[in-house]
Amino acid sequence: MDNHRKLFLEGRRYFEKKDYEKAEKFFLSLVEENQDFADVYNMLGVIYHASGQFSRSIECFEKAIKINSHYTEALLNLAVLYNDLGQYKKANTLYSRVHSRKSKKKKEKMDPFIKNKLANKHAELGDIYEGIGLYPDAILEYQKALELGPKFLDIHSKLALCYREEGKYAQAVKILTQVIKINPKYTQARVQLGITLYAAGQKKKAIETWKAAVKQNPKDESAKMYLKLSEGKAA
Repeated sequence: MDNHRKLFLEGRRYFEKKDYEKAEKFFLSLVEENQDFADVYNMLGVIYHASGQFSRSIECFEKAIKINSHYTEALLNLAVLYNDLGQYKKANTLYSRVHSRKSKKKKEKMDPFIKNKLANKHAELGDIYEGIGLYPDAILEYQKALELGPKFLDIHSKLALCYREEGKYAQAVKILTQVIKINPKYTQARVQLGITLYAAGQKKKAIETWKAAVKQNPKDESAKMYLKLSEGKAA
């Protein structure tokens, strides 16, 4: 039992660091020993979804749900996968299963808890795609997340950064400007807006933006660094 616990904890540690290759090895060791851990199958499902192994991902999520039929996270993860595959009927069936346990409200009105959960799941997938440079896929996931959680400013910012990396500067600037308008104290959005403007060749506006970021938060080292660098080059 101690060995099983050690394998699980090590696997989860790598999983949380998004080192999925190492995490998978620990989880498969548990699975090979016929250990029915719903959490392990759920995490394997996430790993296979991220790597495009959709059949294996579905199989793992289903095993997690078979072990624990009320496993909300596995139900949502499988629903997100079906939704990505265009199998909307199956996705809606799973949404309904979760929704029926969380709320007795009208069916057409999704529980805010579920919406936020789903938004975060799409955002997590977006983070994975963004981390490996698959920006178009990341953009799609962040857009799906924002359809469910339109007030998540951090996801708006992540979407803008992906547009920037795709060379779509106007869209990135528009999103970041709106984020700052909603929350003027969001210093990192100003920093990223400055980077975007600089990349688009609008150096004067970039410097003005970084100056505003430093004024907003004098302790923000990244804003001061970019400002110093840009002013040095301008000189």
